[in-house]
Amino acid sequence: MKKSTIIVAIAILLSVQGFAQVKLTVNVKNIQSSEGKILVGLFNSEETFLEKAYQKTSANAKEGHMQFEFDNVPEGTYTISVIHDKNNNGSLDKNMIGIPTEPYGISMDGKSMFGPPSYEDAVFKVTDKNLTLHISL
Repeated sequence: MKKSTIIVAIAILLSVQGFAQVKLTVNVKNIQSSEGKILVGLFNSEETFLEKAYQKTSANAKEGHMQFEFDNVPEGTYTISVIHDKNNNGSLDKNMIGIPTEPYGISMDGKSMFGPPSYEDAVFKVTDKNLTLHISL
């Protein structure tokens, strides 16, 4: 009986290791004021990039820097967007020609002169190790 219990326990441990899920830490730097909220979105596909976050979190803004965590993130490719939502309307404000009027940042410092950054410029890979990203607004 003990032998079968040990075999089952080993099988469970091996199956859990096959689906590694890690902690993803996002350090947001260069927050210029304490007004509004910081919105952080984690995206898991190009199709949903900047539209529908796989996971999201937010907190009241604090001048300087802040840290956010996503737990149990499966292995794969992701992007992150950070918005300093100064007026608490839940989205990135833009002027009449579409240029953002609130601070924002994208993973891998993905920037663009015209329009939003591309998915390819912002994508990073999550493996079996915890990961920390630094994003400046």
